[in-house]
Amino acid sequence: MEQQTISIAKAGVICQLKCRVGIIASANPVNGCYNRGQSFKDNTKISNAILSRFDLIFLLVDKADPERDRKLA
Repeated sequence: MEQQTISIAKAGVICQLKCRVGIIASANPVNGCYNRGQSFKDNTKISNAILSRFDLIFLLVDKADPERDRKLA
């Protein structure tokens, strides 16, 4: 991701091509329910090394409402 290149070695041809890539990832909380008293990192158990590779991080939290969930289902 960081170098924005891809290396190809096929049929005796070795080259490096420029490429741009966009990555969309998602993660669920470790215990199945987001704990607002903990950080994002603690809730997802994703390392700082991986988190630092993303430019934007959005947090979507669903409020637990059994009645509304039953109606939607």
